[in-house]
Amino acid sequence: MTFLSEEIQNILVQAAENIVNKAKGKLDDGKLKSSLKSKEGDSSVQIIMEEYGLFQDKGVTGANKAGFKGKKKKIHKSEGKFKFKGNKKAIGGSKSIDKFINEKGISSNFHTKDQLNFLIRRSIYQHGVKPTLFLTKPYEEYKDEILEEFHRLHEQIIKDIDG
Repeated sequence: MTFLSEEIQNILVQAAENIVNKAKGKLDDGKLKSSLKSKEGDSSVQIIMEEYGLFQDKGVTGANKAGFKGKKKKIHKSEGKFKFKGNKKAIGGSKSIDKFINEKGISSNFHTKDQLNFLIRRSIYQHGVKPTLFLTKPYEEYKDEILEEFHRLHEQIIKDIDG
């Protein structure tokens, strides 16, 4: 690796670490938070996480039109053009919903746990998932800093060339 490529790699590695640390601060402890990390390659840096993290960050647009019947008529819009398609069974995740029901202490005198699970999954399907931007916002914050670092490096190269 040349000096220049090492400097560029260092800028990218530091930026990715800053973004990951800031994003982790916005997440509750769990599988997504523990999976979020930066991975350095030969001449690249990647931010990796559980696949569903992208849907949580950008959100998922609900499958129903804004005029559907129901108490809550808000449809969350995805920042990443993700949208539920197919039927309600497509969202799956019933084990995750069961865990959520238990953690939140949700119960009903009128519905079984399986019915509650279905109702929550149906609601997610209809209304979508609100974007959290837990990764997008830290990236946006550090983007200017990254550009400044590249500009500083560019100026240093010009000074070295000139003399």
